[in-house]
Amino acid sequence: MNSTKLNFTLFILIFFLISCSRMYLGKKDYPDFNPELQSNQLGATVLPYEDGLRTTGKSKEYEWWYFDAKLDDGSIAVVYFWKINAIKDIYYIGVNYNKPDGTEYKKIKFFKSKDTFFSKDSCNVQYKNNVFIGNLENYKIKIDPKDFDGFGLDINLYSKISPYRPQDGIINAGKDYFAWLAAVPNGHVSGTLTFKNEQNKITGNGYHDHNWGNIELQKLFDNWLWFRGTVDQYTIIGYELNTSSSRGGYSIPGIFIADSTGIIYENYGQNGIFTSKENLITNLYKKNNEPLFSKLKIITTDDFYLEIEGTDVIENLYLFDVNNIPLLPNLFQFSNIDPYYTRYKSKVILQLPDEMRYEGEGVLEIMDLK
Repeated sequence: MNSTKLNFTLFILIFFLISCSRMYLGKKDYPDFNPELQSNQLGATVLPYEDGLRTTGKSKEYEWWYFDAKLDDGSIAVVYFWKINAIKDIYYIGVNYNKPDGTEYKKIKFFKSKDTFFSKDSCNVQYKNNVFIGNLENYKIKIDPKDFDGFGLDINLYSKISPYRPQDGIINAGKDYFAWLAAVPNGHVSGTLTFKNEQNKITGNGYHDHNWGNIELQKLFDNWLWFRGTVDQYTIIGYELNTSSSRGGYSIPGIFIADSTGIIYENYGQNGIFTSKENLITNLYKKNNEPLFSKLKIITTDDFYLEIEGTDVIENLYLFDVNNIPLLPNLFQFSNIDPYYTRYKSKVILQLPDEMRYEGEGVLEIMDLK
């Protein structure tokens, strides 16, 4: 190849890679996230409609309903119902099942719009015979074994803790936003689980949250770490969200501690709450284009301390594999963009202001959007 052709080929390749990055990450002049301008109008009481359909079907909107359970036999089950409004509307359910002996099952199944149903009044999501229905107190979650290779769930989730959201649960930058509601921070699980077409009764501890937004996640955030778990009588949520440089590059930490009597402590944003991270991940991501860690420490000026450490990988998902758009993974393989979603079985240490120290466990997720 002569130098002219080589230079032209390199130019086309560089132009292509830059175009891919701009398409994925968006422009650089988005409105900044402003900690002082976050929505706080709904009041402390969460209403059933907040767990219903919150998006309107406009392009770029997305929404998902998530559930995980630590079962009494040591297994972990995860279910999530997703809807994405894009050039092509996408509806899918993801399931993960991990047994203590290392056996696992995971699958993502896509559905057609005509096979889905949503309610705005409360959580009522149906994809064919798969359902996620509840009223903030009691939920029915059903996964049809016919859709998931002989794996199924038919369970009830009974909340032990009142729903929670920090302020209105909305992180906004201008008109762009991402929202989160912990509808069931901690609940009792009972019902049946089918694996390889064999059905067994199950009990355990469960969690459900609901997320939605109106702009692609990568155009708000670079990454986040998110934990939910239990320690003795306490229910714990701890997290750190990191906004993209185009949004100001803010760190948004949060902590929630509750028991059966109510909230013991909560803090959100940048008001007396600090984080540090350890355990650099080196073996899970193809490109390692940014440092990501599996251990998160949270400390507050009120002397609450959390130490969260991922131990065993439950799921490590390349996000371009779940978009259901042909050729998209290939389109980005030569760029520096490498988005992953990783979920760990985790251990946690809680230290209270009286220096009482407790140990427990839960689930840590890492969302890498770059």
